[in-house]
Amino acid sequence: MVAVIRYYNVWFYLTLRDERERRWFSFLEKRIDAGERMAMKDIYGWCACHGVQCRTRFCYRPDFPVRANLWNFYSYLRGRIDMGRA
Repeated sequence: MVAVIRYYNVWFYLTLRDERERRWFSFLEKRIDAGERMAMKDIYGWCACHGVQCRTRFCYRPDFPVRANLWNFYSYLRGRIDMGRA
């Protein structure tokens, strides 16, 4: 099963292999739905901590100003680089 999380311009695709990972994801989903603020680094960290495979994809959002899209793309690249080092 693949679960999807949207964080501003970034889509996280989490591959949930078994029931245990689905249950872990349901807890994360409840935290997000409750309004807990999570940064991209927090989502990466959660996936790494729980051993959940994660892919990301940046998507341009026409409802955001160009500057915001550029900043979000920069942040996305920095996050990928930082998480690659960890």
